[in-house]
Amino acid sequence: MWTKERALDQSLAQSKLQLAAAKDQIVQETQRSSTLERDIIALKDSIEATQKAAAAEAARLSAEKTSQTNHLEVDIIAAREQIKNWQAAITERDTKLANLNQDLAATRQRLQEAIKKLTAAGAR
Repeated sequence: MWTKERALDQSLAQSKLQLAAAKDQIVQETQRSSTLERDIIALKDSIEATQKAAAAEAARLSAEKTSQTNHLEVDIIAAREQIKNWQAAITERDTKLANLNQDLAATRQRLQEAIKKLTAAGAR
């Protein structure tokens, strides 16, 4: 009987050791699980912050592009108006030059006629 009791004590001691090891493993796994859960929460927060920052940056870039586009459109309109003004000025200049050329041709004609008359009058 004593042998049986001793075997049971050894078996009980072995079971207690296994129970203590299992409890230690549970504590370690619980700590690991808690650490992983905190890491997951931190990653989710990081992803959310990154997504918000990306959305804000996309909105800022969109607004900047819109502003640049509007500015360029205004510049293009102003440039087109300036080109129209230059074309009008060139047309006006060409018209004046044509008129001056006609006046010059008429003056030359009158001058040649006057020279012919003077030459004819001087030959007499």
